[in-house]
Amino acid sequence: AYGFRDQLQDAVNLLLIEPKYARERILAACAHQYLEGDVMHWWHEGEPDRGVRTRCSDDLLWLPWAVCEYVEKTGDAAILTENCPFLDSKELEPHEDTRYEPASAAERPGTVLEHAALALSRVIKRGVGEHGLPLMLAGDWNDGMDAVGVGGRGESVWLAWFFAHTARRFAPLLERSGDKPGAAALLSAAARLGRAADRAWDGGWYLRGYFDDGAPLGSAKGRGCRIDSIAQSWAAMCREAAPEKVNAALDAALERLFDREGGIVKLFDPPFGDGAERAGYIASYGPGFRENGGQYTHGAIWLAMACLRTGRRAEGLELLKAVLPRLAPEYGAEPYVIAADVYSNSDRYAQAGWSWYTGSAGWFFRVVTGDLLGLAVEDGKLTARPNVPEGWKFGASLSGAGEVQNK
Repeated sequence: AYGFRDQLQDAVNLLLIEPKYARERILAACAHQYLEGDVMHWWHEGEPDRGVRTRCSDDLLWLPWAVCEYVEKTGDAAILTENCPFLDSKELEPHEDTRYEPASAAERPGTVLEHAALALSRVIKRGVGEHGLPLMLAGDWNDGMDAVGVGGRGESVWLAWFFAHTARRFAPLLERSGDKPGAAALLSAAARLGRAADRAWDGGWYLRGYFDDGAPLGSAKGRGCRIDSIAQSWAAMCREAAPEKVNAALDAALERLFDREGGIVKLFDPPFGDGAERAGYIASYGPGFRENGGQYTHGAIWLAMACLRTGRRAEGLELLKAVLPRLAPEYGAEPYVIAADVYSNSDRYAQAGWSWYTGSAGWFFRVVTGDLLGLAVEDGKLTARPNVPEGWKFGASLSGAGEVQNK
């Protein structure tokens, strides 16, 4: 099956190599968006395609994120006027969590700009919980947390950061198209949700969110998931997050989630298990496996990205080295591809799970080339602004022309 958000991230993270693929995947994603703004979580190609309509709350935001990335880097604003069909089907009933169905095209198409704007609008229309944060619904980026907001009241701090980051980048595209009110509404919503996320402070780091009953998720007082990596990482991408809080949050994440000796960067800690809160099917993985407190490499790379973007270059590089595949008996996977996950369970510590994982590989490539080496494409032109640690030497092993020292 084609994953909506997976394909967009993989393609966008390869823009430095091949922008044509990102364009194709953006158009394909638009064609799998419903008239209401939500999307097919994944689909099987066929005549017609068939896929699942879900209540996952973050899927649709990856479309405007991808559009911003593509236009900013390639300068190809013409994609915004491309017409793509919408999907038309009955919205999910209250008793339906998901529905597998054929893709039925609506009568009217929409431009890529309209598709992406509708996705952002859908998040706003879904509303917020009592803490002013967007609803988690059937899970945000972490699908396994599907019970946090199953009642329609649970909230996500990470989703607030991601919305604010994306909406601020998308607003100028709307303004240039002549939709100044739409751009202003997006900026207002970004500021509102960003401030709400900044208030979700647990004393030393940001909460991950809130359960339906208002209990905090990702709190030092919790039994499972006392601190979650991605809520700290993405705070670094949002201007409403207070810099001193971001710095403290990254300190806490590095201290509590990064086992330097074992080379494990946990997604959160401790895992969900016996006696812990019921967050969803994530607990079925077992403590320390996959997203349940293991290293989910996708999230570990985001933590490295946050460190690099906040001037913590040495720590960012250290994290990137830690997630590399390794030649070790306990690793148990190919030593030349990035693994999706590495276990922190004591019985399988440092053992890799899925390997050949494009999502982690794509983000690793993007963060190393962009955030560390400073290679970027802006309007189709390559620029280089190295962001390597002070005194780091590089180049000799590749060129044989001597060492180049970063000043």
